[in-house]
Amino acid sequence: MGKKKSCQEVKVPRPLDAAETRLYGWVEEAVLTQPFVVESDSLPEFRRNYPLMEDLGVEGDYVLEVAGPSDRVPFRAGEEGPHFLWVYQELFTHLGMRLPFSDFQRDVMTRCRVAVSQLHLNGWGFILAFEKVCFHYGFRPTIRLFFYIYDVHFPPGGYGYISFRARQGQKLFDSYEDSIQEFKRHYFKVLAASGERAFWLDHENKPFPWVYWNSEVKDFVVYNLEPLEMAAFKFLVSLQSGLPKRNKFTCRFILDGSDAKVGKYLDDLLDVKMKRTKLDNLTARMADPSMGPRAVLPTGGPSATATAAAAASASTAAGTSVPAAAGPPRVESSTQKQPPKRDRTKVVDLEGEEALKEDLPRTCSGNGGGRNPRWMRRLRRRLG
Repeated sequence: MGKKKSCQEVKVPRPLDAAETRLYGWVEEAVLTQPFVVESDSLPEFRRNYPLMEDLGVEGDYVLEVAGPSDRVPFRAGEEGPHFLWVYQELFTHLGMRLPFSDFQRDVMTRCRVAVSQLHLNGWGFILAFEKVCFHYGFRPTIRLFFYIYDVHFPPGGYGYISFRARQGQKLFDSYEDSIQEFKRHYFKVLAASGERAFWLDHENKPFPWVYWNSEVKDFVVYNLEPLEMAAFKFLVSLQSGLPKRNKFTCRFILDGSDAKVGKYLDDLLDVKMKRTKLDNLTARMADPSMGPRAVLPTGGPSATATAAAAASASTAAGTSVPAAAGPPRVESSTQKQPPKRDRTKVVDLEGEEALKEDLPRTCSGNGGGRNPRWMRRLRRRLG
């Protein structure tokens, strides 16, 4: 996790003045009075151990600044000052975050109107673990699928750190850590270097909604999914079935473990209750063909292309074929109407004798103590 920091000093921020109270009085008091750690001469070491950017070629386009005595994490840039991004150190040291944010990460923050630093570390754990697992199995994460599993969790008593909470009966991961508070002290500014354009600015050089804290955080509730998304949801939930209690599906393991170890663990889950065939059918239809080199995991790992190729190779070796990526798969949903039951007496309308054999019931309750009726016995003799 890197070397020990050289010099740390915990400081309590000064009280807000009148102007700051008008601007940030809506923020929970515990956030505004949160002590912070000023780490002298630690940022160069931090950047050596934990690259900030996913593309190392643009690492020099951004600079870091430690928080000053008058800084608070909800504070935004002044009217004339350059826009910056508040980030927590633990996002990089613990969760393996790399900048810039992926499309899925930006979509989640934009939909909820929540800032990067306004989101609790456990909330980021759910986002990154969900994204990593989806990409490993070869299909793209969507915000509809994510918010079908999670809803926004607002802190009691005011506007503080926002997180996510699994809906009842739809838990996918255990949280990264049950009670984690230390990350709130370790934050710094990310600024674009002189002459460089920041990735958090739009075409009008205005910051995106997820840059600074927002008093209008929104929940995004999804009650129904499209067939492909519902198939993905059922597959993800099925991964936990059959696992012993000691072998939990946790954000910490998925994000802390090495790519090879986590990849092997996720692949081994497919052998529980024969889920590999279900994944082959799902990825053949749901994998996004537009995924390019950028579609990599925040912490590395196998790409969707490699996963799909491995699945195709395994299917060929087993003598089976992977379904073509055409048309949606059949998804059994509780909201779909069930087909009407066949009339067992109208056997002339059935397609083929083999289908008829499989469709005939073995017994008929209420008729001679479970004996087959006479017409069925005659029909079975005719069919052999």
